[in-house]
Amino acid sequence: MADPHEAAEAEPTPGEGLTWGVSAAADQLGVATSTLRTWDRRYDVGPAFRTTGGHRRYSAADIDRVRRMADLIDAGATPESAARVVLDAVPPVE
Repeated sequence: MADPHEAAEAEPTPGEGLTWGVSAAADQLGVATSTLRTWDRRYDVGPAFRTTGGHRRYSAADIDRVRRMADLIDAGATPESAARVVLDAVPPVE
């Protein structure tokens, strides 16, 4: 059985490279896994990719976006306003 905290190349989207599960992403960010799941569900700030089984897979860009959200919240922003900022900063997909 693979370690869920290890990075894995589990069906990444083209050009994404390595992806991490929610536990590994939470460890990198210093937040609880439940927080990441909540931000994804409530504010749509989560990974751009899920496996065919529905498991969240965070790319480096996803982790950077969520890190920015966490930083804004640490600086006093509400989660809702932080989410708006990070989602507005994402370039549109061509």
